[in-house]
Amino acid sequence: MTRNLETRCILCRRKAVERKYCEYHYEALLSLKGHYEAWKKSYGEISWIEYLNRLQKISHTGKWVKQVIEIELKNEQKKR
Repeated sequence: MTRNLETRCILCRRKAVERKYCEYHYEALLSLKGHYEAWKKSYGEISWIEYLNRLQKISHTGKWVKQVIEIELKNEQKKR
């Protein structure tokens, strides 16, 4: 019996392409990081956590982005 050692996305179990995310969730993470810079320019100093919390409350934030936000917020809580 061979074992499948392929890394899977922690959110949807698709094949992970980068870190712990599939191509769709990784793209959502990159989008979050890219837009964070734009938010900092518009809103001044806004922390990563505050940014994620605000996006989570916006109804137009996409499903995959919201899923990544949950994981990123959990990771931030572990750091504290």
